[in-house]
Amino acid sequence: MNMTKSNFEKTLYDALASEYEIAMQDVADEHEFSPEFEKKMKELINRRNKPYYKIINTAGKRIACIAMIVLIASSVTIMNVEALRNAFSDFFVNTYKKFSTVRPVEDDSAPTTLEEIYEITYNINDFEIIDNEEDEYRRDIFYLKDDTVIYFSQETKKKYNHDVNTEEAEILTIDINGHEAIYFIDNNNYYHIIWDNGDYIISLSSNISENVLIEIAKSVKKVE
Repeated sequence: MNMTKSNFEKTLYDALASEYEIAMQDVADEHEFSPEFEKKMKELINRRNKPYYKIINTAGKRIACIAMIVLIASSVTIMNVEALRNAFSDFFVNTYKKFSTVRPVEDDSAPTTLEEIYEITYNINDFEIIDNEEDEYRRDIFYLKDDTVIYFSQETKKKYNHDVNTEEAEILTIDINGHEAIYFIDNNNYYHIIWDNGDYIISLSSNISENVLIEIAKSVKKVE
């Protein structure tokens, strides 16, 4: 069944609204939230309207993230969650039941801001850029063609700190231009590739074919 962008955004809004309400009910009324908590909640609220939200979040992952933020803000310890820590050459991956946390290996020599820009050079001219955000630490570009989406991100290592939907997924590694990349397919049939190119963390997510996404990843180059 095809879903229009407006229908998708309405469905997503309705789903998230109840989740935020439930999450906030679990926090004591007299609790004073820290500025960091307020910032994270604002980011979650803003992100619900992003057109690429579906490819990096599921209902289970959203609930998990909200629950963790509320528990941390309330100084409650998360119990009964066994994490499997996988050490890759460039990342530390903690795998939980519904999601995984991905952290790059610390690298003090890496740029702390986006001093260079990387872009996809694979021919995706028939895709439309429908969302493009950039600051000194990160670039996010969302491409759309009919029902096919491509999400591209470039981020500094210092700022990269993400949860990804790995429920029922097997996390593998593949080679992207000589760099070890984390690779998996989520339970929404979106392929994900994340790699450290030496200076920045590059990530791609898409429901395009596996082989094409790998070719797109290999085409990412620095803008001269």
